[in-house]
Amino acid sequence: FLTLIADGKRLLSPIVRGHRGHVLKWEADSLFAWFDGPKGARCAIDAAVAMNRALAHRNSGLPEAEQLRLCCGIGYGPMFRFGREAFGAQVNRAAKLGEDLAGEEQVFATEEAVAAAGAGYHWHPRKIVRFKAFKFPWRELKWTV
Repeated sequence: FLTLIADGKRLLSPIVRGHRGHVLKWEADSLFAWFDGPKGARCAIDAAVAMNRALAHRNSGLPEAEQLRLCCGIGYGPMFRFGREAFGAQVNRAAKLGEDLAGEEQVFATEEAVAAAGAGYHWHPRKIVRFKAFKFPWRELKWTV
């Protein structure tokens, strides 16, 4: 398991950086990244697709037990960074989408991220997710390997 995580770090961290992102931290098998500026949502979505494609290429021909898969949640909006931690409503929403809702190779984004990314993407219809303390709209990106 640790070897798989190390492989993921080696493969995915440069992709984040190549899309003008910054790796905040790796926590077990979770990657937390931030993409700054007005094009941050667009860069995050492009990075999510690129990471999924890189993993699909890496996984080709490997036994299931050696494959890595990505579940992505993307938010966009104000946040507070403190060292390798980030706080804010969009951070919480992105974490919920990526860790609790998205399945393998799915890219989910908050409505704020979808709006900030602009045209050029294809999205499934809007849905509402409800968690104990809050609810919010989100969409799934249509993409192909």
